[in-house]
Amino acid sequence: MCPSWYVGNDFAQYAEWMDQCGIPRKYLKVIEDTYTGQAFITTDMDDNQITAFHPGAMSQSHEVQVRDADEVSIGIVSPDGRDGMIQHAQQFAAAGIPFIFDPGQGMPMFNGDELMQFVDLATWVTLNDYEAQLLQERTGRELDDLANEVEALIVTLGAEGSRIYQDNTRIDIPPAKVDAVNDPTGCGDAYRAGLLYGLENGLDWETTGRIAALMGAIKIEQHGTQNHRFTKDEFNKRYQDNFGATVL
Repeated sequence: MCPSWYVGNDFAQYAEWMDQCGIPRKYLKVIEDTYTGQAFITTDMDDNQITAFHPGAMSQSHEVQVRDADEVSIGIVSPDGRDGMIQHAQQFAAAGIPFIFDPGQGMPMFNGDELMQFVDLATWVTLNDYEAQLLQERTGRELDDLANEVEALIVTLGAEGSRIYQDNTRIDIPPAKVDAVNDPTGCGDAYRAGLLYGLENGLDWETTGRIAALMGAIKIEQHGTQNHRFTKDEFNKRYQDNFGATVL
């Protein structure tokens, strides 16, 4: 992941939550004269979303170096400060560390040539369906063509599941069943957490995609982005119910 995270002077309450969850804060750096990056997401009844974002302390993310972190084995370059995204992609590639390029809401900051530079440096690319269309428009290249530049290109399709383009083939990942659809905010991040788990553990793409799909399904059942919980046994049961096997 990104080796450090700049936060603002309003971060204390969230820091307490991280401590309660056992999440280390070793690489957090507090910028006292600004606020933590903030996103406000408006979702309509059809799950269309409008995002308003203020980067705050994230604007200084370019000051962080990949080499600042110890024993990094995999990375993800996701929405961040513009310069930070560019530099971290370059640093991951220079260090030989495989990473996902996940442009997300940061995509409008880059033109077609810049986006192709990210694709050329990345090991994998992940997008939602809207971002996939925008990437094609800005680069002038089709998904199948773009997928040939990386080990895999992943496109999420909401309730329709997801697709993984790899080795000139397309793997269709079915959606996982949900008990309720309450809040899609954070589902993409949950899906990407599943991708990172599968990649880190050397799982095949069919399994990795299904883990990611179930992660997104678990998230959408809860309001808020970090209020879902599950045990290993609970995840295995749901995975088996959905896909006919255990995985963790």
